[in-house]
Formats: sequence, C-alpha cells, structure tokens
Amino acid sequence: MIIGPQVAFVDDIENQITPLKNILQDLNTGTIFFDARPELAAFPVKPVESVKLIFLDLYYKADFDAEIPAQWVSTIIPKNARYYLVIWSKDTHHRDDLLSVLNQIDVPPTYVEAWQKTDFPPDFNFKGKVTDLIKKISDEETINGEVIYGEIVDVEDDGVLINCCINTEKPTYQVRRFDMDLLAKVTKLEIGTYVRIHLYTKPGSRLVDIFEETKDLKTLFDTPDFFRGLEGNAFFIEK
Repeated sequence: MIIGPQVAFVDDIENQITPLKNILQDLNTGTIFFDARPELAAFPVKPVESVKLIFLDLYYKADFDAEIPAQWVSTIIPKNARYYLVIWSKDTHHRDDLLSVLNQIDVPPTYVEAWQKTDFPPDFNFKGKVTDLIKKISDEETINGEVIYGEIVDVEDDGVLINCCINTEKPTYQVRRFDMDLLAKVTKLEIGTYVRIHLYTKPGSRLVDIFEETKDLKTLFDTPDFFRGLEGNAFFIEK
C-alpha cells in the first residue's frame, strides 16, 4: 500500500477548494494542494504515486491553454497509472480540449466528471456529491483495463480494419474490425495511422476507447516480409 495523499487539488484560488477539502478530511481522505498561479506554480519534482483523484481548475491566467492543466496532471500522475479526474472550473466547456491534450501526451483519465463552479452556491454542502463520486470511483475500480496499439490497414464505409499488436513481448498481431463511431477521436482516419486502443471489461460489458497515437510506432509494425524477392521462385509458381 502506498502511503500519502489520495486526492490532489490544482487551483489558483485556494479557498475555492476548502469546502471539498473539508468533506474529504471528514471522510479520512488525505489531500494535497498545488497552487497553480503562474508566478507561484511549483510542479512536483516527481509524480505523487498515492494520488488517485485530481480536482483540476483550468484557468490560471487570462487566456485558456489546455497544455498547462495537462502538464499539472502529467507531473502529478505516474506514467501508465489509473486516475480519476474532476474538472473543477468555471469553464468546463473546455473539457474536450483538455482531454484531447491528455490523450496526446498519453495520460488519459480512467473516469472524468466536470463540476461547474458557478453551479454551486457558497453554502453548498458537498458531502452527498463527494460521496457519490467516491462510489462511482469504487465501481470503476472493478473494471479491468488494458491498452493495445494498432495500425489502420483499411478504411471502409462503416468500419475500420486495424492491425493490433496484442503481445509486445513476443510480437503477435491480429487484424480486428471496429465500427466507425469508435474512431470519432481519431482525426487522421487513413491507412498507416497508429492508434491506441483502451479496452475495459467488467461483468456483463466491454468498453472500447480508441485514440490517435502520436508516438511513431513504425518499429513495432514494420514487420519484415520474408517472401519479398522470392516471387519468381518455383515454390510460388502455380502448376
């Protein structure tokens, strides 16, 4: 078991997270606060391995820049770790912009909610909302997940064929067909595009998320053609 805070707050106004912090402390949950004001911002020198949930504000200056809150996430959460994200902001309409960057830098959250700050009056009691969130996270923890990488090998009218690397230690490949709506987050929908496929399973259901992969996976998918140059060999000539 990793000892340390389980919840991180990233905000440029500390008193806006106080009601949430107090509720979590009443539930015996450890927290840590990161001051996101640009002139004071101090990113952690290494990921906080105990953190599983982040309450993330989005605006720390006049203009929105999705890369800044994404940088906070990437410095707090260890690589390949499962975590849960609450976008805690007056500007939750930037949710998709943030998630797009998080996917590009390979730190997508396991579960996301958006809490619009202006929806809650100053005297709002967050106990019920926080308790519901913790229950959802507990339910999500029963889900088993895996990530596989693939290369688009054919694009059809209603689906895409993807060559999936299902075992990277002993490279094993399998071509699978995915419905077109599952590739809504892939902008470069063409042969040769690399993708990252997140598969989640729990009793009675299987969920799939597909994202465009920004890393160059050529070495993973550039398998040698052992028969190249042998086309004229007697073995290939029909009789």
